[in-house]
Amino acid sequence: MSFDHQDVGDFANERDAQDWAERNNLDLRDLHIRNRGRRGVTLSVRRSALGDQAPGDPSYGRRTGFF
Repeated sequence: MSFDHQDVGDFANERDAQDWAERNNLDLRDLHIRNRGRRGVTLSVRRSALGDQAPGDPSYGRRTGFF
């Protein structure tokens, strides 16, 4: 099963990307880290983990259909 990921940004190394994710309360299983060689890594996060900040969203960003 594939998931839709959204690029979040570039980091110097994998540990910096994981630290950012932990500070933002993201599960490490929702991360996709791509190595860019000497330029560091690119971090992508599963869209469903980012949630929806819309005030009228009764599911609090969950897309599974369960409340």
